[in-house]
Amino acid sequence: MTSRIRAWLDLLRASNVPTCISNVLVGWAIGGAPDRIGDLVFIAGVICAIYLAGMILNDVADAPWDRRHRADRPIACNLIRRGTAGIIGGLVLAAATGSTILLGPAAFTATAFLAALVLLYDLAHRAWPIAVLGMSLCRAMVYLVAAIVATEAPPSIPLFVSMLALALWIAGLTLIARRESVGKPLRWPVILLFISPLAAALWITVGNMPLAVLTGSLLLLQLLWIASRLMQPAGVVPAVLASIAGIALLDAFLLGLMGFPLLAVIAVSCFLFVTIIHRPLPGT
Repeated sequence: MTSRIRAWLDLLRASNVPTCISNVLVGWAIGGAPDRIGDLVFIAGVICAIYLAGMILNDVADAPWDRRHRADRPIACNLIRRGTAGIIGGLVLAAATGSTILLGPAAFTATAFLAALVLLYDLAHRAWPIAVLGMSLCRAMVYLVAAIVATEAPPSIPLFVSMLALALWIAGLTLIARRESVGKPLRWPVILLFISPLAAALWITVGNMPLAVLTGSLLLLQLLWIASRLMQPAGVVPAVLASIAGIALLDAFLLGLMGFPLLAVIAVSCFLFVTIIHRPLPGT
């Protein structure tokens, strides 16, 4: 692997992309999981492209800060030109968003709102004290976009509760990750990670109890692992990586609650892929 390819993979946080796919699966299930595989693959590709564009633009916006605090980032250490990255990120974001016009006005509107949130977060998160809410909303919007592609009138309660659960998880993850550059763990946000699946379990009607118990058990083990990492002085990065991978396990749990075994298996596979690929290619 050449240094330039590795730099781009680091910039893109490519190892985290499967969590976007598992997010889409949850939204698709909320929309009734219609037998339109082409639309599912299309919107999954769009969401992955928006994620990758957001990661590029995040580093473009963060370049001055990274040069002081994270000089190993690809733009900060001059492996990738800031201007080049900005152009590519902007073009990918615009192309991915624009392509959803093929899926109808509702899908395009929701995707455009998501893209605007991603751009706003990238530009303002260093100066915005409550930027964690922006990051949470960006991820939660993926459920809404996918659900609208599946059906223009997704059921409101499962959608809202699932979005809330994911937003809580992302908020906890983002707060934990803020200590990544200093190495001192911030432990209390792990509470948000534990609350996340509980909120979903209380409000979503269980469609497959054995599957919900199995996926819930896997998620609980991951939560205990994250909590144990945060008890160690050098545990911030491992906890962050485990929390990122855990997004897919949260998705698997939600799919288990709703009774979609095949989609839950795919989400667990996404978790395993992210966990394995994080070893050679950390997604932070």
